[in-house]
Amino acid sequence: MSPAPGLSALLSLVMIACGGAAPRPERPSVDAEAMTEAAALAWQSLDPTEAADLAARALEGNPSTTALEIAARSNLALGRHEVAIEALATASSPHLRRLRARAQMGGGDFQGAAATLEDDDDPWAQSVRPALVALGARPAYSVQGDEAEVRLEDLPLPVVTIRVDAVETLALIGSSAGMTVLDPSVRVNAGAIDELTIGALSVGTVPHTVRSLATVRETLGVPVGAVLGLDLLMRLSARIDGPGRSLSLLATAPAIPTDAVSAPLFTPTGSFLVVDAGIEAEPVWLTVDTAGLFPLALIPGADEALSLDERTWQTTEAGGPSLTVIDTLRVGSMSVEGIPVVRGLLGEDLARAVGAPIAGSLGWTLLSQMVTRFDPVGRRLVFE
Repeated sequence: MSPAPGLSALLSLVMIACGGAAPRPERPSVDAEAMTEAAALAWQSLDPTEAADLAARALEGNPSTTALEIAARSNLALGRHEVAIEALATASSPHLRRLRARAQMGGGDFQGAAATLEDDDDPWAQSVRPALVALGARPAYSVQGDEAEVRLEDLPLPVVTIRVDAVETLALIGSSAGMTVLDPSVRVNAGAIDELTIGALSVGTVPHTVRSLATVRETLGVPVGAVLGLDLLMRLSARIDGPGRSLSLLATAPAIPTDAVSAPLFTPTGSFLVVDAGIEAEPVWLTVDTAGLFPLALIPGADEALSLDERTWQTTEAGGPSLTVIDTLRVGSMSVEGIPVVRGLLGEDLARAVGAPIAGSLGWTLLSQMVTRFDPVGRRLVFE
């Protein structure tokens, strides 16, 4: 209802007498440097949510490259692709543009990612861009079928038989690979697989890179021609039954109870998988590497940071990896006891590639004793 004419005039006079509408209080200025330092501390303290919030406040002031990177990585870790893309909209540094491309890929904007990586001579950019260009405007990862279950080959690592278009080959399940990898014996150039078949499921238009898998083939003694990466494991809610020696896939993510034994997962680069864990009650982040021939491996310096350096370490050869046993390993809400730990196997390059303060990696030697499901809805690993 409109105010009466007399009341309108009175209100106008009051506004004039008071100098018009009351000014809005100004927001306090942001100390961008202090906020950036706080965001960095939160990131190092394994709190991506707090890091993302503080980095966002830092960007309200005078944004720095550090604040932009923390904002991008923390939001990518939480699966907030659109927020990461927006934060990096004006980023010009090559490494930040690559992070933006990773965020675009995670959000399904493959054409945008290809444009972002144009003229980038970085090895990673050059390896993935042809696959993104090959997708064109076609919808990626279209699934035919409802579910599939295939057996794991009798090998030290999880390997299954797949078909890449008309070519049948062996594929290593590699959670540390961002997307499907093909050996040059299967495909010469990076691109898109028209139909990738795993058991009773077929996935159409699957982007892939090409890299020699000679080391894997030599280690396992079989002609492995592919690596199934995190892109498929998450999209198909992969369930790896180590003791039962099988891989199960679903076209539609299942409903999993929220109180299931699980570990929150993070993706600091949009691809590398990191889980919340604890070593002897100390909170840590660990990558998950289903292709790693070890139980739990530490990066350089993690033994000192976790006060494990003074323990008795057994070495098989001079200068080679050494091993000890810890009392307790926590992975999310699951605890296991008496876990062998290896140092001297991983390099510092792993932490740089992941872009997060990780302590090490969980490998297949441990994961093979579990039943693990990738839960894309809850962004977690579920242990059955």
